[in-house]
Amino acid sequence: MVSTDALAAARVANRGGACTTAAILAALGATVPYGAPALLDYVSLPGRRAPLDLRVEALARTHGIVVRSHSGLVVRGRRLRVRANEVLIANLAVGQEAPGVYGSWGWHPLRPRTYSTGGHSVVLAGVEGRSWVVVDPNHEGVQRWPRPGWAVTVTRIRSAQR
Repeated sequence: MVSTDALAAARVANRGGACTTAAILAALGATVPYGAPALLDYVSLPGRRAPLDLRVEALARTHGIVVRSHSGLVVRGRRLRVRANEVLIANLAVGQEAPGVYGSWGWHPLRPRTYSTGGHSVVLAGVEGRSWVVVDPNHEGVQRWPRPGWAVTVTRIRSAQR
């Protein structure tokens, strides 16, 4: 696992609706503009790479970093775990909007117009019991969420250098 201090130091503040971008930039330690991904950038047809993964890997290469990225849907009810030597970006439908405040950032599953305006992405730096250790583009420092969020998709980023 990447240290939470390193992730917090690399945090990029969210500018508008680009929380996934900000979380990815923090994970890569990059500080350049990067447009928010479209909803379907997180998934792909079987046997094909997700468009977001190609973008993440290309961005990392521009900074001299070689990574392997894998994005996909999260099966509801499965607990997220951060594997060794990876950074996990969780794209959430529900989670901690601010300390002690849980919500959906305006997203609602039955209102398609909210699909592009709601939800939120964070760097999931670790899991401690049922609590999450998070670097959130909307808040400075490392947060400890007493309960996990509901992730719809995740992007796992690992070093590809051996």
